[in-house]
Amino acid sequence: MIMLSFHKSRAFLVLLMISALISSIDCQEATYNAHICLGAANDTASANFRSNLSAQLSSLSSKATVDSFYNDSSDGIYSLYLCRGDVSGSTCQNCVDTAAEEIQERCTSKKSAIIWYDQCMLRYSDTNFFGEEQTSPRLLMWNTKNTTSPDEPNFAALALIYNLIVQVPKSEEKFGTDESVTESRYALVQCTRDLNSSSCTSCLSELSKAIQGCCQGKIGWRILAPSCNLRYEQTLFYVQQSPPPTTPVPPQPDNGESNMNIYLGTARNSSHLLRLD
Repeated sequence: MIMLSFHKSRAFLVLLMISALISSIDCQEATYNAHICLGAANDTASANFRSNLSAQLSSLSSKATVDSFYNDSSDGIYSLYLCRGDVSGSTCQNCVDTAAEEIQERCTSKKSAIIWYDQCMLRYSDTNFFGEEQTSPRLLMWNTKNTTSPDEPNFAALALIYNLIVQVPKSEEKFGTDESVTESRYALVQCTRDLNSSSCTSCLSELSKAIQGCCQGKIGWRILAPSCNLRYEQTLFYVQQSPPPTTPVPPQPDNGESNMNIYLGTARNSSHLLRLD
């Protein structure tokens, strides 16, 4: 009886450890990038504003388990969050919870602010910015290592980015990744979903222009703005989605002609930081 109880206890502990491991994998910790407190120095938030902001951000974060994007307004405060399109609901909520807490601590007296993490972005303001394309303020981050030809554009990287700029604004989620596994190239772009297709395209195109001035000779970089963001790396940094099952093609009869099979598909860091207003 004692031996049976011991084995049951040990089995329970093993299951508990496995469950904890799965939970930790599914829910990543939020990785802070930067924040900016906006507004005039003498335009301080009142106690009533801060109280209303706290209530709104708390309500906002409760939506993060079911949606990667949400915006809301009340009492003259406008806020939204955007989670990276590949992260799980639990990771999204954890990031938004962290962002909501941190932005209030870091920008206590400000009526407008924005904070970026690897997994999400959160912002608020006392003026309505919903649906507006905003590429400033922006943050540029890049790897310290150069490509083999740092004085020349990285055409392979730009090809991935430009392909996404064409495709992503048309999608419902306004998020996409592209990659070339054989060359170890990975790219991601995303817009906030309050933008229409043309504004999303314009936003991403504006950020892509900044690459030439900052980091085209680097092996990795990212540009973060209020309305959109893009990133390129030579190591995988997002969660790859399982490809849809393929339908086998029936064999063709041999009629003496040669056959050609063509496959078309999506080819699926120490950093410097620069702020441009």
